[in-house]
Amino acid sequence: MVPIVTIDGPSGSGKGTISKSLAIELGWNYLDSGLIYRCYAYLHLKKINNIPEEVGKINHNYKLDSETITYLDEDITDQIRGPEITKLSSELSQIEEVRSQLTMIQKTYRKAPGLVAEGRDMSSKLFPDSLVKIFLTANLEERVSRRANQLRNAGQKVNISELKNEIELRDERDTKRSHSPLKQTQDSVLIDSSSRTVREITNLIIKLVNEKY
Repeated sequence: MVPIVTIDGPSGSGKGTISKSLAIELGWNYLDSGLIYRCYAYLHLKKINNIPEEVGKINHNYKLDSETITYLDEDITDQIRGPEITKLSSELSQIEEVRSQLTMIQKTYRKAPGLVAEGRDMSSKLFPDSLVKIFLTANLEERVSRRANQLRNAGQKVNISELKNEIELRDERDTKRSHSPLKQTQDSVLIDSSSRTVREITNLIIKLVNEKY
């Protein structure tokens, strides 16, 4: 069985940074499930045919503190991470047909030597057999601050009040949707990243990996 670590949590909890750090440290594959939905939203907006197949053509090259996302050799990083795609991907994620299509794509990421998968239903729906399940959270103020810095670094203007409302609305949609809602499973380890460093959390999860696999 290919080992896997699942990391779920709300927007701004730090799961992307932690997951990349862990994947790099372990030398494992990395699945950013939110990015898969963003790619779907991007292609939907562009009215591209056969979206599930085209999603597989989008490349994600990443380092711990940077990333580049390309489609047919075009850099679409800023578009994918922008507010329009953020809103649309959240709305599309409520549709069961979309979730079913993208579930099949995400499961193909589970390859040797291992996989770090982050999202909102990785532990409960996608990979329930994972032996290391993490539910990552942080207080709302910290999450808003992180998202604001992410947008500023991408050259976008930020309205903190609007951003806070956006994150709260996203939380409500994620936790109350009928299909695969965001929730902490009984066998997940809860980690609050509000005041912990990336190094501290990465080391903690690696310890769990060594104990379970």
